[in-house]
Amino acid sequence: MNNVIELKNLRKDFKGYNSVDLNQLTVREGEIYGFLGPNGAGKTTTMKMILSLITPSSGYIGIKGQSITDTIDYLNEIGSMIEEPSYYPNLTGYENLLVFQKMLGFNKENIWETLELVGLAEEKNKKKLVKDYSLGMKQRLALAFALVKKPKILLLDEPTNGLDPAGIHEIRKLIIHLAKSEGLTVFISSHILSEIEQIADRVGIINHGQLVYEGEIEKINSNNWIEFRGRFEPNKLRHFLNSHYTLNEFEVDHNILKMNNIDDEEVSFVARELIEMDFPIFRIEYKKESLEDIFLQLTKEI
Repeated sequence: MNNVIELKNLRKDFKGYNSVDLNQLTVREGEIYGFLGPNGAGKTTTMKMILSLITPSSGYIGIKGQSITDTIDYLNEIGSMIEEPSYYPNLTGYENLLVFQKMLGFNKENIWETLELVGLAEEKNKKKLVKDYSLGMKQRLALAFALVKKPKILLLDEPTNGLDPAGIHEIRKLIIHLAKSEGLTVFISSHILSEIEQIADRVGIINHGQLVYEGEIEKINSNNWIEFRGRFEPNKLRHFLNSHYTLNEFEVDHNILKMNNIDDEEVSFVARELIEMDFPIFRIEYKKESLEDIFLQLTKEI
């Protein structure tokens, strides 16, 4: 799979403060890449550097194998939603996009098609002025600005801000459709980790400007285990475990026993053996790693 976005040794300093320091980050063609991090971690700064809105202190940014310093033509292939666009409040959504069309020269027929795509083409909204839009409607219009020129790459910074659960669900479906059916590459940041977990193919977590984690959602979701909670005698428990399992199949931490890759029959066997060893068992739970677990672990302040 081809890399559409490549960042290498990318650094941005503000008044002596290192805001972004990314050794390497790649976004593959046709994938949804979730870009995560706490407030102030450097997500928006990174996206603005990709769009040439901020000049890097050093490093390389490549779009489809070409450095962005070679030409600005690459911007024709990118639709972005980084900050709320400057709307004309006394114009309708259509009229705002029409002004945008006259500036950039894309196909005028894209406008109604895009408004329909983001849910703003209903009859009741056709004549509504942007100044009368709700926050959620303005968020949809911002997404329309990103999509109306039919880009191949989307950069989205918190695209569901201001939307109710139904609106978030619709935007989620739209992003998946754009990537999987239309072939767009989506680089998206969001503070709603559960949403990213549902739509992303891969995620990168940035903290204090550095990439501290990168992985595939599928692998995160496949990491699960069984947890036995009780009152154990460590030496006796380890003797039993060592005689039946390899070291990577279990983990003992105080009064918690974690068992990896065991089926229901094995759960029953372990539970029976623990009881026969007179260990009080308080709870047996199925546990599954989540994106939130990883995020909180890697971004917590010590």
